[in-house]
Amino acid sequence: MDLSKAKLPKVYKRNGRDCYLDPIRKRLIYITPEETVRQKVISYLLDVLEVPAGMMQVEEHLSHYGLKSRDRADIVVLGKNKDNDAFPLTVIECKAEKVPLDEKAMNQVLDYSDALGSIYTLLINGDREFCYKYDETKKQYVQIEELPKYADMLTGDCVPVEQEAVPERIPFEKLEEELRSAFAEDEDGYNMVISKYTPMELALPVFNLWEGLLDVRVKMPTGKYGMFELLEDYGVRMLTYGNASGGQYYGPYRSFLVSIDGNTEIFSIGITTYYPRTIICVAHDDEKTSHHALQMSVDGGAVAAGKTVKFYHNGRIAIGRIGSGKKSELREMVSRRYPKILTEGKYYLGSITADHLLRLDEPDVIDLVVNLISYSIVRDEFREIVKARK
Repeated sequence: MDLSKAKLPKVYKRNGRDCYLDPIRKRLIYITPEETVRQKVISYLLDVLEVPAGMMQVEEHLSHYGLKSRDRADIVVLGKNKDNDAFPLTVIECKAEKVPLDEKAMNQVLDYSDALGSIYTLLINGDREFCYKYDETKKQYVQIEELPKYADMLTGDCVPVEQEAVPERIPFEKLEEELRSAFAEDEDGYNMVISKYTPMELALPVFNLWEGLLDVRVKMPTGKYGMFELLEDYGVRMLTYGNASGGQYYGPYRSFLVSIDGNTEIFSIGITTYYPRTIICVAHDDEKTSHHALQMSVDGGAVAAGKTVKFYHNGRIAIGRIGSGKKSELREMVSRRYPKILTEGKYYLGSITADHLLRLDEPDVIDLVVNLISYSIVRDEFREIVKARK
């Protein structure tokens, strides 16, 4: 959807603030970044997709459709069945520009669509969009290229998206050239997964590791790994996580479904930049929060010896709004729960020898992943103890 030419409603002043006069709700709405995207989408629906204004509802409570929910759908396009009764044909969720369209946002709009029984679903932030149509034969939503015109929505005429093949790995001998080329293209270094300021003897092996984590053709073997049992290599997911200081990290993570003492949890590993450093992040989804359980600086914690890189962590730990936890107390807990990673003053999390393309089924890569997740498990257990004590 090209929203660049979408017409925005006239702007008025109300209580000293700018407002749009919404053409569907027929009332003044304070201007926010998300509302601007919503109004552009409404304009596109009216002018390009030829949706009748009377067949559109905006910010509609799901309870109005008979659901026990306090949530609201951004935009609902209505259709008419053979009895001339209106029904939710399309559910649209609008986010502000630059807001990541991650798995959480995707699940939100698909949950709405599933609950309402809509045929089409659209998630959009003005920069990107994802569009789906419910497939009766598969009993699931499948991705389509774009939201069709209203008349075609009613007949079900749309173009499915062809799933792209997983791209081949960059050849080992081309990795450094690829990395240096990326550094040169991004002069400021703000859009990199690997920081251009990380020494090449560390940056290149970590880039190799990251490529291996993104390769969904290779799975980590399931089974028992010390503190946890790997139930399923959950593949690559687009996720957003925050940390205690308020930072947010959006991008691809390799996720693992694990069982810890009978409890099933999801841990995910990502690599990104925390300007100007490269960091390895371990994220944890539990029933309460989704957060980074561990952020390990490559620049400050990794040591290179030839093509082998050893990864260490200093034991620092943030505990929400409480602040920093005591390193001595964490160390004592690690000594009881997972002592194999203890070294003098640091935690040794494993090593990789990057003289070939690294894979997720190799012993050294598996060992690193297991240690990262296990250390993160203990860190989160420690956080819960400190929070309860406070």
